[in-house]
Amino acid sequence: MDMLWRELEVSLASCYLEEDSNAATVTETVEKPNQGCPHDFRMNEEIGIYCYRCGFVRTEIKYITPPFIQHSSWHQEEKHSAEEDSRTKVDEDDDLDLFPALESPKGPVSQENDNVWALIPELRTKLHAHQKKAFEFLWKNIAGSMEPRLMEAASKRIGGCVVSHTPGAGKTFLIIAFLVSYLKLFPGKRPLVLAPKTTLYTWYKEFIKWDIPIPVYLIHGRRTYRVFKQKSSPVVLPGVPKPTDDVKHVLDCLEKIQKWHSHPSVLIMGYTSFLTLMREDSKFAHRKYMAKVLRESPGILVLDEGHNPRSTKSRLRKALMKVQTKLRILLSGTLFQNNFCEYFNTLCLARPKFIHEVLKALDSKYRRKGKVAKKASHLLESRARKFFLDKIAKKIDSDKGRERQQGLKMLRNVTNGFIDVYEGGSSDGLPGLQIYTLLMNSTDTQHEILLKLHKKMAKCNGYPLELELMITLGSIHPWLVKTAVCAEKFFTSEQLMELEKCKFDLKLGSKVRFVLSLIYRVVKNEKVLIFCHNIAPVKLFVEYFEKYFGWLRGREVLVLTGELELFERGKVIDKFEEPGGVAKILLASITACAEGISLTAASRVIMLDSEWNPSKTKQAIARAFRPGQQKVVYVYQLLVTGSLEEDKYRRTTWKEWVSSMIFSEAFVEDPSQWQAEKIEDDILREMVAEDRSKSFHMIMKNEKASSTNK
Repeated sequence: MDMLWRELEVSLASCYLEEDSNAATVTETVEKPNQGCPHDFRMNEEIGIYCYRCGFVRTEIKYITPPFIQHSSWHQEEKHSAEEDSRTKVDEDDDLDLFPALESPKGPVSQENDNVWALIPELRTKLHAHQKKAFEFLWKNIAGSMEPRLMEAASKRIGGCVVSHTPGAGKTFLIIAFLVSYLKLFPGKRPLVLAPKTTLYTWYKEFIKWDIPIPVYLIHGRRTYRVFKQKSSPVVLPGVPKPTDDVKHVLDCLEKIQKWHSHPSVLIMGYTSFLTLMREDSKFAHRKYMAKVLRESPGILVLDEGHNPRSTKSRLRKALMKVQTKLRILLSGTLFQNNFCEYFNTLCLARPKFIHEVLKALDSKYRRKGKVAKKASHLLESRARKFFLDKIAKKIDSDKGRERQQGLKMLRNVTNGFIDVYEGGSSDGLPGLQIYTLLMNSTDTQHEILLKLHKKMAKCNGYPLELELMITLGSIHPWLVKTAVCAEKFFTSEQLMELEKCKFDLKLGSKVRFVLSLIYRVVKNEKVLIFCHNIAPVKLFVEYFEKYFGWLRGREVLVLTGELELFERGKVIDKFEEPGGVAKILLASITACAEGISLTAASRVIMLDSEWNPSKTKQAIARAFRPGQQKVVYVYQLLVTGSLEEDKYRRTTWKEWVSSMIFSEAFVEDPSQWQAEKIEDDILREMVAEDRSKSFHMIMKNEKASSTNK
């Protein structure tokens, strides 16, 4: 056991030596630990009390008792002898306090300024009108007032809030400006920013771009950390075991969290990293302690794309609800996703007190007794969710207009004041957007395959994932059906062998024909972005482009999928966005780059398959139609008529209508009126005129979503 302790601790200590000392200094320190180094002793849960400069271990961790660990400073303190400490046996996980608390007053540091705008005079001039409005909205929800002298009196009204601005409207810069001003007034409130891993570096770069003086600590995911650390040359110490990448990553996390904990700064991490660090069942004390810090220390929690953890059973949502701060800012360009249950969950995540606000407004027993709040929080949430769905959601879903209006009024009453909605902005000054829904006729081979699959689906309850996958693949090209692992459940070996022969027969897939025909017409002057759910169609199109256009993957044809690490995705995006570059096509998984990524080099966007969630389509379109776009963006949603895809489209259109009703004060017309059978796209009109195979069943332009600024 002693040998294992020594091996672990020497390995961990060597990591600190590697990062914070040069080889010469370290070698000298190891030989003469008490000479040549003005020791700066720190506490590390795995090592003990060690010198941060030279790595000399003064007291090993196994000889330290918890009361001793609780000291907030380790500089020139009298230490217990090893003999005394070794006689005391306590649980090492109890009352650990590795990170000294940053002492600050609970109220504002200064009340000299009449208004918080005075805290950021330079940033204020760079904010747009809608951002300034949202900035004031944030202060009124998070602090109670714009005026420091009134904040204490308004403290009972504060709580979490939602910023629902369209993609590309500058939510990141808005939050940065708010955090800068907030930390000046409340330096002890530690902001924690959580974001999808695709947007982590966008956040980090934005802080650098605006020259923000506040320290920002970015916690990498384990795989990304390994890649970044490969660029640095490690220091090798004679006779000292080299620490593993996992050990280095843990120490990197501990160091950044400690710094964030000790002085005013911002901590940024991905949702996956947060969920990993929040595990309460870990056997390791350092992981338990990091989980404790992340639960208890954040003074304000920022949730970028906060609509994602919306499922009641989501492990991530449960972990987020355990964070103790009630001051939260949830950012979303598409707040309403699938249904009202998920919408309720999202609002509770942003504003935990929303549970009590719903019960107070809708539950007469809660209003009478007032002390029902003593129930377990999850029981209260379940009760509030039931009232929300029964008394509000059912009314909004009603076919009766009057009842629907009652439901909308009730919803606005309970959400009044903590949701800031902005639908414009990102499209202001842009050349324009045209969105077309193309209902394609299936080819004979496709029709035969899809008919068989739909008959199978008719015998099932709901939409089995395997059948949905097969229909999606078959709607693009018949050959793709055989790429699915489950293909043999629905087709014989002979049928699959026949499909193998038609891989490069373009006439058999109406969507394939459309894509290649469009690209042939626009490729000289425009770049094309193709979104697809599955990897198999992406690989097939890469082969098509190589065979029929002579293009190479990684050169003219780029691929962006979830398999790529963040830095690899960044390289692909930069290559596609490069002005005058050779890249012409980007085939992208909608899940890999649907949020927080700018792809304004593309002016044609093709959606190969349909979505159950309209917000995903909206987010995908916003990758190209956003600030920086120089051309009109044309979007083509490809659907096979008479198939599951058409049914999904009708359902998503309804969801979009409900979302519009929730956030619009004015009457929202029936979604069937959003479509108009007219074609303003010259290229599309030309393709329809030359369509001898009658591929197009119907073409509709979404007038509501489209815009033209000429």
